[in-house]
Amino acid sequence: MMIRPIHLSFLVLKLTMYFLFTLLSVSCASISDESTHQLIQKESAVTRILLVNTNNSIERYRIAQTAFIETLKGSSVNTIDLGEDNQPVDTLQDLLNEQDYDAIYCIGAKALGTIDYIDPEAPVIFSSVLNWRRFSTQPNYYGVASEVAPEAQLAWFKYFFPEIKKIGVLYSDDNQKLIEDARSSAEKLYIQIVTEKVYSQDKLTTHANKLLSEVDALWLISDPSVLASSNNARLLFHNADKKQVPIFAYNSFFVDMGAMLSISADLSTTGRQAAIIVRNVLQEDMKGKSVQFPAGSSITLNLDKVRFYNIELNDSALDSVNEIVEE
Repeated sequence: MMIRPIHLSFLVLKLTMYFLFTLLSVSCASISDESTHQLIQKESAVTRILLVNTNNSIERYRIAQTAFIETLKGSSVNTIDLGEDNQPVDTLQDLLNEQDYDAIYCIGAKALGTIDYIDPEAPVIFSSVLNWRRFSTQPNYYGVASEVAPEAQLAWFKYFFPEIKKIGVLYSDDNQKLIEDARSSAEKLYIQIVTEKVYSQDKLTTHANKLLSEVDALWLISDPSVLASSNNARLLFHNADKKQVPIFAYNSFFVDMGAMLSISADLSTTGRQAAIIVRNVLQEDMKGKSVQFPAGSSITLNLDKVRFYNIELNDSALDSVNEIVEE
């Protein structure tokens, strides 16, 4: 199949994308290595930070850890890897009993869940946690969301595939607010959000098949209640393939399952962003929401899926892609 260039008017879309890109650029610039290092140097005392990694052998966790440590040069960062630890609560409790820490940075759900069980007095900062919303209102907890802001994801979807009009979303009660915000953003992009609420896992296939028959594409959002297992995810992708409905995802690992496009958080930027949150919290200069959306993104496009679904692709968008997947 030939992927044809688009010759439509994208004035509204380009203005929207320009606005979003400008915001992201400003955010990324604010956490650059050089400026961050200068800010850290202003601290009068060495800070002691405990970094808890769910599994350092997982690349995305390791990248965030490296960026975090490099950003906080001058601080004392004690790292612990829970990858092979079957008693993480005991391990971390012993560490906290031996030494006081100014802040704790958790990478991944296992790390955050263990620390939350202990309930330390030090502020907790986290990243790479799918169910991050349950911690967004918890006192003394701060972090970086696991996915790019919904309005930015939708703008990217429209930029790449301007002919797509209806996007379906499976969601649970945990994401009711996200759905409301997404509808508002989608209207500005002339996209219709079609939703199907999932009340139980055994009804997932029924809800998914109903939704897939009504939409041009399916948008996976970060919702552990919807995709509670890898088997559920594989079944969802299988059903979408049968109905010729492409899937947009929030993480690149879904591309291996068959997603056509993923807009995921840039991992190095996430680590640096978490380091800045640590600094701001310790200096009592934390402004805005306690959990921030990632300041940088990484885009993966599966061209094989574009051809398979015979979807019209905006060739101009290819310059924005970080990774292209094709045979």
